[in-house]
Order: sequence, then C-alpha cells, then structure tokens
Amino acid sequence: MEFNEAAEVVGVEYNVADIDSLPSTRYYNGILIPGMVNAHCHLELSFYEDVIPKHTGLIGFIKQVVSQRGNFTPEQKKRAIAKADDFMWGEGIQAVGDISNDATSFETKVGSKIYYHTFAEYFGMVIHESCEEFYSRQTAHIATGHEMGLTVTPTSHSTYLVSEGLFKKANLSQRLSIHFMETPAELELFQSRGQMYEFLVQSDMTPDFLNYGSHSVRLVESVDGRIPTLLIHNTNIEREDVERIVGHFGEVTFVLCPRSNHYIEKAYPPAEMLWQMGVNVALGTDSLASNDSLSMVEEVKWLARANPNIPLEVMLGWATRGGASALGISQEIGSFEVGKKPGAVLLTDIDFHKRELTPQTRASRVL
Repeated sequence: MEFNEAAEVVGVEYNVADIDSLPSTRYYNGILIPGMVNAHCHLELSFYEDVIPKHTGLIGFIKQVVSQRGNFTPEQKKRAIAKADDFMWGEGIQAVGDISNDATSFETKVGSKIYYHTFAEYFGMVIHESCEEFYSRQTAHIATGHEMGLTVTPTSHSTYLVSEGLFKKANLSQRLSIHFMETPAELELFQSRGQMYEFLVQSDMTPDFLNYGSHSVRLVESVDGRIPTLLIHNTNIEREDVERIVGHFGEVTFVLCPRSNHYIEKAYPPAEMLWQMGVNVALGTDSLASNDSLSMVEEVKWLARANPNIPLEVMLGWATRGGASALGISQEIGSFEVGKKPGAVLLTDIDFHKRELTPQTRASRVL
C-alpha cells in the first residue's frame, strides 16, 4: 500500500520482491485495514458514560436516559463529546453516522478529523394539525449545522415513537437513519399489548399507526423507496421483513450495534441471517449511554464470537466498506483504492492460523 503526503492512496499492489527497494517503506505485524466507519452513534450522549445500568430493557433504558439528562452541565457534555471524538479518531474511525437532537456536538464536529453525517432526529406522538410546527421545532438545528459546514439530514427516530403524520416527514430527507425492530416489545406494540404499548398509553402517547400491522409494513408503505436508508439494530427482524424492505428500497443498509443490544437487553442481532441473504450491512457502537466504549474493533470482536461462521473479512468489510456505502461516501473512504483517502488502521494480536481476532486484538491508527 502506498500513500502520498496528502494521505491519498497512490498504489495498492506491488511485487513482494521489490518492496525492500521502495523508499519510506514501513513494516507492520498485523492486518492493515481502511479507516472504519461507525455507522450509528449518539455522540451528544457521551456524558452518560458509566451512568446507565446494564440490562434494564429498552423501556427501562429510556426512563434512565430521560431522568438523568438534567444531571450534567453544558460544559460537562461538551468535554465528554470532545473526549469521545478524540478516542474514535485515535482508534481508527474515519467517519460516523451520528444521531443528534440538538447542536451540542456541532462545535466538536467542525474541528474534528472525522467525517460526520449528522442525522437530526425527531420523535413524538402529535396530532396531524400540529405536525408542521412540531417538526420544524425538532429539526431547527439543521440550519445551524449547515451554516457551520456540516452534513445534516432529518430522520425519524423509529417506527414506534413517531406518530403517523410526523413519520411521513421522512420523505423530506435525503438520507435516513431509523431505529428499527430493536426489542420484542416493539413487535407486541402492533398487537396493542406489551411493555412498550403500556408505556406509550400511560404517557398519553397512544399510537395512531397500529393499522399497518408490523414495523416493516409501516416502513415501506410510508417512506419513499428512493431515499437511502439506514435501519439500526434489527435485533428482532425476520427474513420476511428483510425481503419486504429490500424489495422496496433502492439503497438500504442494516446497521448492527451488537454490544449495545447486549448492554440493554442481552440481545444479539441476526448477523448470520443477514450475511446469508447478501444484504448491505454496517456496524455501529450506539452511544456511551448503552456501551462501554465507542470502539469499532470491539464490536467486530463481539460479533465474531457470537457468529463463528461469518468470515473475518466479511465483518471487517461491514466495519469499513459497509459503513462508507451507508453514508454515501464510498468514493472517498472505506477501501484501499487509488485516489481515495481512506486512512489506515492496524489490527494487532491476530490469530493468523485461525484467521480470527483474539481478546488482545487492538486497533491503532497508522494514517
């Protein structure tokens, strides 16, 4: 691999016998991969590190997040955001698909070496007559982001916490990132029962969209299939859902956040099913509210332990090319190709005999 001073790839394949004669050659023991893409993160929630208890279930997690949000000052939040951004860059993360509910993280993003695609999230159960005002208020920080030179697109939070009229505002976006089928309680919601249904009704947020019968039906019947879409978590997705979704969307990526799923519900995403179906997959860390770190290599290690049949090169592809494709930046990063500036990351302590990562495997930025 050869890079110029601008970190651009200028050569990929060389005759092994000629390597010693090339100037400025460096040797590494490990696997060299392009900079990774964290396709789903909530950078602005970094102040929750080591705060939210594990295995509370999604409803318990949401209640914890809401109840403790006011315990931190704006300065504490900004410091945590800057620290998380610095960690991700040092560990080899080249780009991030980041969820934002306000402009708190924007200052750090502007000065970051990482490319951020910010998804300005909106959610709530509002009547049709209030949708315009509510939507405008929840997405007002998009204009601030654009003024600061950031890439920001609006997105519906999920298929369960967004009322009918508000959910269809997704058709105003150029790229979406939607939390999708994360818990069994989401499935029960469409049967008017279960923990999530009771939570919404008790919170005076009775759903007005249960006539669709399922999350995947609601998604494809409400969102224009021409909009590139990231579906996040997918822990409880079935083959039928995947086929329906892939048949509707021209560009759709199933983003897995395995450590977050286990942190909240001791759950595992159906990675092997998605691999066998040949769909687009990417990986994410979610936030420090629901994860021990924003480490992409730890996500790969966790996923590999739970899915020994999936080849390592496939998972590394999800962590690089898959994420770049999901964010629409494959022409710039995600793979070692002449003309790209993908960065370079070294994975060390590899079991080359088994072609596996080990518990000691670490990622460090080379370029």
